[in-house]
Amino acid sequence: MREEEIDWDIYHIIAYENSASIEEISSKSGFESETITESLKRLESNCLIRYDGEKAGILSVPEMLLKCRIKHAVCEPDSPVIIENGVIKANPDYEG
Repeated sequence: MREEEIDWDIYHIIAYENSASIEEISSKSGFESETITESLKRLESNCLIRYDGEKAGILSVPEMLLKCRIKHAVCEPDSPVIIENGVIKANPDYEG
C-alpha cells in the first residue's frame, strides 16, 4: 500500500473519532505502530493534523491555513511574522 493511501485511511479514522491515539488507530486500521507514527508525521507536516505524541486530532480549516502560512512564511526572509521558541511574533526587520 502506498504512503498516500495509508495517510488517507489514517486521516479518516482521526476525523471520524475527532481525535485518536496510535493504539486506537491501530485497532481500527490494522496498521503497525511504526507505520502509523510515520503517517502522523507526514499528516502533521502537511498541516492536516496536530499530534502531541499521544493523541492526533484534525485541524480546522482556519488552523490548517494559518499553520501552513506560518510554516512557509518562516522560510521567507521578508515575512511579516517570525516564530521564536514556538511564539509567533512580528518580524522587526520586515519592511512591508
